[in-house]
Amino acid sequence: MLLADAHCAVVIAPDCSAAQSVHLVAHTAGFLSYLILWVTVLWGMMLGRGWAMTRFKHSQLYATHMTVALIAMTLGWGHAFIQLANPVGTVHFIDEFVPFANGRDPIGIGVGVIATEIMTALLISMPLQRKLGYGRWRALHSLAYASFTLIAGHILLSGSHVGPWFVKIPVLAMWLSTVVLWLGVSKWSLDRKRTVTDRVANRSRPQQAEVSVDANKCARFGFCEQEAPSIFELRGDGRLGYKTTIPPQEVEAVVRAVKVCPARAIKLNRVGSKVYVPQKQSEESSDGARTKEPLANVTGLHRRGGK
Repeated sequence: MLLADAHCAVVIAPDCSAAQSVHLVAHTAGFLSYLILWVTVLWGMMLGRGWAMTRFKHSQLYATHMTVALIAMTLGWGHAFIQLANPVGTVHFIDEFVPFANGRDPIGIGVGVIATEIMTALLISMPLQRKLGYGRWRALHSLAYASFTLIAGHILLSGSHVGPWFVKIPVLAMWLSTVVLWLGVSKWSLDRKRTVTDRVANRSRPQQAEVSVDANKCARFGFCEQEAPSIFELRGDGRLGYKTTIPPQEVEAVVRAVKVCPARAIKLNRVGSKVYVPQKQSEESSDGARTKEPLANVTGLHRRGGK
């Protein structure tokens, strides 16, 4: 058995062609899975920050994100279980589920198992977003970056075809681009940018403003809370709370929330900017008999701390 393993590791011979075929199919599925997962992670960043919402509907982007993630994970699962069909392979059934159980390559295969299990859990959690609550679901979904890092480590440690530079460099480049983009859109980085831009913008926008949310349009995605957390709050039960009166220092944040809202449900009104059309004489004569109707409650929404 040891001679057969050594022979297959050196040359492609007729007595080990089956092993080489299985090896080739498994590694092709693995590399394709890594490539599509890279696209999926970038797509998730785009969804999380509300990019491209002015050109495409959020439901379309979300459905595409789920489809691409499912394709990537299907290839990843295929890569793992195809290894079991290798007649001279060293991967056993228990190695597919228990990390670091493989005797030949415990670290490389172990990190791959952990990454696959994390990605699988995240894929299962996507239709459970409303039950988990947006905040908890988003915190759980941030594990995708750690999982992608583990997958890159699995390829570099266990991949037998990663030696050449033209294979290793693209793997590292995709991982590095993900890290750089994640750092650029992280909460710490965005808060620093917003602090600078808000100071400049607030000098030219010193007045207060009022905000309202159309309950019939609001889909509770939570992008407004990301941009203006001190104004909007997506509760665990799925309801949105918001302040109706916006202080001057928060106006710019609400402006961003209005722009990224995929349902276009948020309206921002400057104090003193309302214009009323003059009434006609026929309307003026009956104006005294009219009474002002009270504003209707916003269905499904909670206002907090405002007027």
